[in-house]
Amino acid sequence: MKRRGSERAIRGVPLFRVSTMESLDSPIDRRADYYRLTALEGLRKRSTGTVSPFLNLPNLLTISRVFMVPMFVVTWFWTSTAAPATTAALFTIAALTDWLDGYLARRLQLTSAFGAFLDPVADKIMVSTALILLASDPPPPISLPAMVVPVVIMTARELTMSALREWAAAWSNEAHKAVKVNSLGKWKTALQMVAMTALLVLRHADLILGPGYESGLHALVLGALAVLWLAALLAVWSLVNYMSCVWKFLAST
Repeated sequence: MKRRGSERAIRGVPLFRVSTMESLDSPIDRRADYYRLTALEGLRKRSTGTVSPFLNLPNLLTISRVFMVPMFVVTWFWTSTAAPATTAALFTIAALTDWLDGYLARRLQLTSAFGAFLDPVADKIMVSTALILLASDPPPPISLPAMVVPVVIMTARELTMSALREWAAAWSNEAHKAVKVNSLGKWKTALQMVAMTALLVLRHADLILGPGYESGLHALVLGALAVLWLAALLAVWSLVNYMSCVWKFLAST
């Protein structure tokens, strides 16, 4: 692969191994600076005999989050009255492991290229699965269009950002800096997680509490939906901001 307007070949960064044709010191990385730097650090530790084991605690937590996805789907279609609470609990545990594996990796100095690769993948699989299921059967009184629209917006935004970051990583470090995670993206993620957890908890809650609480539950559901819509708007805003940064970078090159 070559950069546009240049004859200099771009050297790739291998995911699990180092070949004589590729370099971890390459200015071009396949995913992010964090990925490249943790891979390089792993290579240095390997030379001193202190490399982190592949199945360390942070990586095991990340892998467990992937295995939670089929469990999440099964509990979603479970006919028991405990199904909504169980589904919400699994989603909450997955969200906690998403924070905990990164914290432990930094605290215990167990960062690895594999963990840097798998962590965002596991996160997107769980969130995408939850969004799709909520769109397929939104909790009352939410209508199907009212749930589908923010789900489509956030899913499309995540796909676009993944492609944009891959492109930026293949272009140059300077391009990748233009798509670094910003505060808008963090707020979007926080609001999205809060709204999704609330919607999962409140799904079919009227079957447990009885008809007397229906109006109160509906108010809570609509409040959670409003937060989800706010997250969707922040998703669009942050995407426009990223695109603006990329456009400025392209205009300056």
